[in-house]
Amino acid sequence: MVFELCSYVWGKADELPAPYPLGCHSLDTAAVAMLLWDVHLSSGQRRFVAKSFGVPERQARALVAFWAGLHDLGKCCPSFQSSPTGPAPAFLLQEEFASPTGWMNEGAVRHERVTHLVLPSILADYGYDAASRPGRSVAHQVAQILGGHHGVYGLMLDRATLRHPERAEPRVGTATGWREQRAALVDVVHAACGRPAAPGRVAPAGAAVLVTGLVVLADWIASGHPWVRARQDDWMAAEGEDWQAHFERAYAAAGPAVEKLQLAAPQWAPASRFEDVFPEISHPYPLQADIAARLPGLVSGAGILLVTAPTGDGKTETGLFGARLLGAAAGQPGLGVLLPTMATTDAMWDRVRAYVRRAAAADTPVTLLHGMAWRKEAYSTDAPDAEICDDGVSTTAGDFVRRKHLGLAAGTAVGTWDQAAMACLPMRFNTLRWLGLSGKTLIIDEAHAYDAFGHALTVRLLQWLGHLGAPVVLLSATLAGSLAERLVHAYLEGAGHTSLEPVTPAYPGWLFADAATATVTASAAIPSTRAHSLAVDQQPVRHTHDLHADDGRAAHLARLLIPLYDAGEDPGAVLMVCNTVPDAQATYQALAARSGTRTPNLLLLHARMPQWQREDLTRQLLTLLGPRAQRPHEPWIVVTTQVAEQSLDVDFDLVITDLAPLAQLLQRAGRGHRHILGGRGRRPSWAPAPRLVVLAPAGELPPPAWGNVYDAALLRRTRDLLTEKAGQPVAIPEDVTSTIETVYADLNTLAEQALHDDRRRAGQDAAQAAAADTAAIPAPATLTDLYPITDRDLDPDLLTTRLGADSARLLPVYREADGTTWLDPQCTRPLPVPAPGHKRLTRAQVADLARLSVPAPGTYLPKTPDTAVPATWNKTPLARELRLLPHHALADGRIQGHRTERHILRLDPVLGLVRTTVR
Repeated sequence: MVFELCSYVWGKADELPAPYPLGCHSLDTAAVAMLLWDVHLSSGQRRFVAKSFGVPERQARALVAFWAGLHDLGKCCPSFQSSPTGPAPAFLLQEEFASPTGWMNEGAVRHERVTHLVLPSILADYGYDAASRPGRSVAHQVAQILGGHHGVYGLMLDRATLRHPERAEPRVGTATGWREQRAALVDVVHAACGRPAAPGRVAPAGAAVLVTGLVVLADWIASGHPWVRARQDDWMAAEGEDWQAHFERAYAAAGPAVEKLQLAAPQWAPASRFEDVFPEISHPYPLQADIAARLPGLVSGAGILLVTAPTGDGKTETGLFGARLLGAAAGQPGLGVLLPTMATTDAMWDRVRAYVRRAAAADTPVTLLHGMAWRKEAYSTDAPDAEICDDGVSTTAGDFVRRKHLGLAAGTAVGTWDQAAMACLPMRFNTLRWLGLSGKTLIIDEAHAYDAFGHALTVRLLQWLGHLGAPVVLLSATLAGSLAERLVHAYLEGAGHTSLEPVTPAYPGWLFADAATATVTASAAIPSTRAHSLAVDQQPVRHTHDLHADDGRAAHLARLLIPLYDAGEDPGAVLMVCNTVPDAQATYQALAARSGTRTPNLLLLHARMPQWQREDLTRQLLTLLGPRAQRPHEPWIVVTTQVAEQSLDVDFDLVITDLAPLAQLLQRAGRGHRHILGGRGRRPSWAPAPRLVVLAPAGELPPPAWGNVYDAALLRRTRDLLTEKAGQPVAIPEDVTSTIETVYADLNTLAEQALHDDRRRAGQDAAQAAAADTAAIPAPATLTDLYPITDRDLDPDLLTTRLGADSARLLPVYREADGTTWLDPQCTRPLPVPAPGHKRLTRAQVADLARLSVPAPGTYLPKTPDTAVPATWNKTPLARELRLLPHHALADGRIQGHRTERHILRLDPVLGLVRTTVR
């Protein structure tokens, strides 16, 4: 029996002149979902969903729209319609809309839960299988998908509840009015969507997750206040209650709305050759030329491309070319680029944005995704592109794709690795991350740069991407062969393959694994234009900053830097990389106090500096030592930390470093003799060839001052290797693979040679991998219940802490005796407040606070009333997450730091954040 849908059942009411009918909102969402299917989903995503449900694409389009229109079916229940904040409709007094009685039915039930409960039995009338056990029931799968539209899936129903939801949960509304209106709503949406036939089978988990993400996105668009007001005006102006006409109006309005929100899939200019993608590169590197010649003939769909080469061989351009080919072949035109640090991500965003401007055939927003993206001036909403191509292509990302959870919805996204890794964790709305990831070709740069926990999450990420048919490009300068095999195999396992051949990548070289056939094609070792002999000089030292200790680190460093302080020597630039910020600060102070016949320029750069200072120092370094800079005519010494390993394209004449695991040492060595100077100057006589000096602490590793920065076994194995090869240069790239495999060998490879620290490292890695496996969502292969993919009770802070994002942003402030607080030591800049009539700080005010803030471990500055931000900032999401670092501004002009139980913290204008232990 078909019932008439009544408009008095409401769906939206906040800030509206009258309640908005639930039927209207349902049809709005169906219309938006249908339009998103057409313009937002890639052809690969559409094909994947249709194939997963066993239906043609046109039918899948109508089905997804139909399902999206039913997401709020559960609002047709007593709990929602009688909400204390709702309009209290009069129909609730009618007997056919009675609420269940009894104390056990007094509490409210969430409307998405009601959708999950009542929908299967209604869908059974439309040919959906509701009789099978829930894991094999299409009706239940659709209901569980829609029950997850608020970001969290509900538990799989049992068979009794599946058949008789009103008995299991009377609060859904058992009176005839509720049941009839729910049935009427389903029928109206079904008719509007062309009455699509039910799919015959349950879809794999990936398709269910992708559909959920699309439903959520459609709901968010159709719930926007401007949209609702416009559709409500149309509804009230129309004659009668014509539901089909409303759907048609909504579909017509959806196109301009989605276009305005920048949700169209990207379009690229035709390109099948390397010179089409990078016409400015007239002489490709050998690696680029080899891939350009061979990869096009191998790619016919999705797959994974692994590129391993030393720094300077053009991996980034190679990756972008590979992504262009793979994306076109797989029907996944979106582009995602992931990197290990915020600094590298910021730099890559600039490069990718320039690439998109040249390569895109239509406007394509490029989002920047990491915890501090909002502080990058060029990424501000109010800062449009500095340059626009002749064809008018823009890469500016609007407000919608900057919203939480939506950054990956943009056609191109550049972010830190954790932005994708978090999709593998059972976090709220992770379905939106999967929606964005599944339509992209993903480039993961520096694929080696993660601990065991991170590698395990990367494995799970690749399993899901293989399952979804999303192409992947892995780039690395120092990836061990065993890890490379594990990553490639993970992708192929996700694509459905079980019997896999060993994978042995060449270095430098590349390999491609086809997702459909699991065929692996690998290159031979490719000559590198960056090939060179690296002299490695390991010097045993005692880790002390005492210059009078002849065997100490400070004394060794002083001897190495003699030419910089001698006016009779050539000028030059030396990089000193320290493993900790305190070591870098102490090293800088010792060098600043030293005298000679000339005084070199000194520069200190590390992560615990205000953002503005780091940016200024980085720009200064690029001006002095960047790829286009003339060699300096004065001596320079730059003291830094790990920030120099990946984010700086600068060229030093000599690199000195504290002992670190071999992969990090090779990265640091890559900052020496990096550029071909040509007519830009010459090398000093004391550094004619690439040389890396390693100050290796004698005795037990690591020294106490380093804490747990690096694993003891990796440090010891690196030191042993360098000792064994003393006096022998390292051939780059020929020796990279063998040395990396020696240092990073696993316990099985080491066998009887394993020492105690090797076994401890293996145990720690196994524990981390197990922790990641426990924390992560299940692999997609056997997953039928969607509930494990999300977790309503999960604390996201615990997960981000485990991902290495447990730092706090400290905002140095300066307080006078009367309690007045300022942003500067001169006490001239007051703390910002929202403008009159507003509850939040402006974007410009927040960006200014970000530039003044300093990252530090959260344990440095506990949350106390003294460190709490002003109450007027509590409505501003980013500002309220800061912690104040109060300094005392004394009347005589002196500044005192902030004392905690364990230390004193102060911001020094040169040294950055200084931490002094309280004794």
